[in-house]
Amino acid sequence: MPGAADHFLVALLVLLLPPRAWISFRALRLASPERRFALRRRTYIAASISQWVLSILLLLYWARMRRSWVALGVLPVLSPGAIGITVGLAIAVTLMIMRARSGGEAAMLDQARERLAFAEPILPHTRGELALFRALSVTAGICEELLFRGFLIWYLSNYTGLIQAALLSSLAFGIGHAYQGPRGMAITAVVGAVMSALYLLSGSLVLPMVIHAAMDLHAGWLAYRVFGGAGPKGGAAGPTAAPA
Repeated sequence: MPGAADHFLVALLVLLLPPRAWISFRALRLASPERRFALRRRTYIAASISQWVLSILLLLYWARMRRSWVALGVLPVLSPGAIGITVGLAIAVTLMIMRARSGGEAAMLDQARERLAFAEPILPHTRGELALFRALSVTAGICEELLFRGFLIWYLSNYTGLIQAALLSSLAFGIGHAYQGPRGMAITAVVGAVMSALYLLSGSLVLPMVIHAAMDLHAGWLAYRVFGGAGPKGGAAGPTAAPA
């Protein structure tokens, strides 16, 4: 059963992180264009550090309590579900590449500009920001899946059914992104539900971690292509430049 440390971590994830993210995003929206570039870098670095600290502390505590690593979902599992998800992912990626090469890139960027407009203040505009955003994307893929899927589903399943725990963890994940507005929060909650389903079907967090990181990396690359070149004089390549 969960102990005091588990309750404390849940409180951090559900009660502290959402307002912290909202405050950071609000500061970026209100900042002048020149100040945003320094602020974005600090936001990326702070978010990466905080997620890694929480994740490492969780893993150390988990080991100290001698809990099952399978229950946390960190061990790779070669299951029929994992194989099916991998094949489906490979097909989806192949279709995306074929679409881009067949002349659909301009339409894809137009769609991305509209979809990412609200989150523009927090997305990368320069090569340097893109590099930091890539590090944050990998961090989020690993740490958010560990915290919101592996740990939070385990925690909630001690008090409710597994499916209900997965749905509640997805809701908490969406609330954590409330700074993106109602639509963004709803989309993020759905993404969380999809990741939860992938986790439960495959029996491991490995695939959700990879897919989550890949989605964030792709979003960062699109944002750089769409918003790049808006930085201070001499600060970055324009949107037509190849991403770093």
